[in-house]
Amino acid sequence: MMTKTTPLENIEKEYKQAIQNLLDAGSALDPNNLIKLSSALYSEIKAKKISTHENAHNDMLLFQYGVYDWGNELGKHFTFDITRQFIDYDEEDDQEMFQLSISLIYQPTIFEQLGSYSSWSSSFKSIDEWIENIKVTKGYQLTQSLPPNTYTLIFTQV
Repeated sequence: MMTKTTPLENIEKEYKQAIQNLLDAGSALDPNNLIKLSSALYSEIKAKKISTHENAHNDMLLFQYGVYDWGNELGKHFTFDITRQFIDYDEEDDQEMFQLSISLIYQPTIFEQLGSYSSWSSSFKSIDEWIENIKVTKGYQLTQSLPPNTYTLIFTQV
């Protein structure tokens, strides 16, 4: 595995290509493959100008799920999401935060009583420990028997 350094503005393109490669290989973008893909891309692709030597929080992963209705075309839905967050500093040392989220979208019915959950990779000793935590959550366990309706990939500055 070789680490690749990519300009931040190209990270979304790298993720889209990795998702397409997964789908072209006949695999589904399900929770297990989302976890594998997200952890592999986190290890393999580093963003130029984002330094984790001084602060590991400048590039980290967030796992989250819950039932939401953002008033868009998805309506009320259950989201199983892994977000990569980057913190970049400009010349004045002001921070800019960027997030790249891959969300699996499900019908909300069986998830409605579940509540929401989130965990940052930086709260664990390793990515493997963080992944093990994801796999014991009720949200993860409920998704194992259901295919997602769709997925979204969104890159935003927050």
